[in-house]
Amino acid sequence: MSAMKNTDLNLIPIFVAIYEEQSLSKSADRLGITQPAVSKALKRLRDIYNDTLFLRENSSMLPTPRAIDIYPAISAALTNYTSTINNEGTFNPATAERVYSFAVISGLGHTFLPAFFSKLREHAPHLHFEIHPKFSKDTELDLRLQRYDFVIDAEHFAPTFIKSQHLFDEEIVAVMNADHPRIADEMSLEQFLAEQHTVVSGWQARSSMMSGAQISELDSRKIVYRSSAITECLPLVEQTDILALCSKRIVEKHLSVYNIKALPVPLDINKISINLYWHPSRNTDLGHVWLRKLLIKEGIAFKNSTM
Repeated sequence: MSAMKNTDLNLIPIFVAIYEEQSLSKSADRLGITQPAVSKALKRLRDIYNDTLFLRENSSMLPTPRAIDIYPAISAALTNYTSTINNEGTFNPATAERVYSFAVISGLGHTFLPAFFSKLREHAPHLHFEIHPKFSKDTELDLRLQRYDFVIDAEHFAPTFIKSQHLFDEEIVAVMNADHPRIADEMSLEQFLAEQHTVVSGWQARSSMMSGAQISELDSRKIVYRSSAITECLPLVEQTDILALCSKRIVEKHLSVYNIKALPVPLDINKISINLYWHPSRNTDLGHVWLRKLLIKEGIAFKNSTM
């Protein structure tokens, strides 16, 4: 309690401003206070954290490792506080300008995301997306450090406090050269496991329905090629006798492009659940809430459109 008594909560927006502006003068302008007041607040912050926090380099104030470490929590605290004094009508999607960062499982850039972004532009033409491949195994850390606003990934274990919502299921098929020398119109599990396979690093290598963590038979695959995106597998299987597991939607979009064919996966499970993940610290962020609701709504529409 003594630490709380000696801490001025007014220091929170000043820390965030210095971190984001990397300038004392710009921080002062942003906050509507004088530069000496910002300098005085920075001195108090340094005393509280027993760290320099920001180092001057040329004309910039660059954060120390300690400042980088505490920024996500302090920024989230400021966002949560300001959201409590705003009313629901303060976020206007028609005029809002904001950049949202996503980490997304491989393949959705060819299916769900284009349809969603098209719908989004009807309601919020000034919102922008940054889409990153979902390679990290630690969804909780990515969201807690605010590396991303949202993660869209196959269903997997996450701490219970991480929020999630099912969007839709992806049917998975086995894709191969249309003139495969050993597999015709049907494929047994023995044939499937006898062939060599390609997988996407960072997707099938993790605990998901695409890995041996949930389907033990997949541990027996002979993996000879790892790619960074599911669509990189398609030209490979066209030109070799290697097999891949792929979303049925993606394969259907590329049947006229590549000389490939798709067969049912000879396993009990042939679908993966695609979920939306976010950190609970964003629950009261009005812009986050609005986009989250639209994502869930369009996820349902996307699922129904392909049933």
